[in-house]
Amino acid sequence: MTERKMSQKGFVAVTLITVLAIALVLVVYATLLATIPGEEVVVGSLTGNVQYSLTDSNLTADFSTTVSPAGPSTAWYARLVTTGGEYTGPISVSWQLQKYSGTWGNVGAPVSTSFTLTTGPDTIYASANGQWTATGQNQNWGAIITAQGTGSGSYRVVATISTTPP
Repeated sequence: MTERKMSQKGFVAVTLITVLAIALVLVVYATLLATIPGEEVVVGSLTGNVQYSLTDSNLTADFSTTVSPAGPSTAWYARLVTTGGEYTGPISVSWQLQKYSGTWGNVGAPVSTSFTLTTGPDTIYASANGQWTATGQNQNWGAIITAQGTGSGSYRVVATISTTPP
């Protein structure tokens, strides 16, 4: 009888351990499950180009795809002209000055612009609201070159556009 009681106790112990192990696996499995949303996907396109000017203006004639400042401290400005696209709505533009030294490298901190795209072509300036409102509101890229002390060379401005969540 003693042997049988030991066997029942052993069976109960093994059964309890097995049940606990299964429960633990289920709890661990359940804690690993989660709902993970993906980032926003914008279906559409946007095309355009960055244009430069030696004058801080909104005159189309003043801007082109190239510019030749007289020196590193000479003021020059950039804007983004979109040719339209399927996306309309709020965007954020991160403007980054880059210098070429075998590869393109960032100079200074990026400048941020908030803007709302329309269905047609849009002109976005490197200003806080993306609009040209008055002289002195648009980013002077020559001032960044001077402040960073990077001197003469080949520079460009890269405009990175991202959607602004509603």
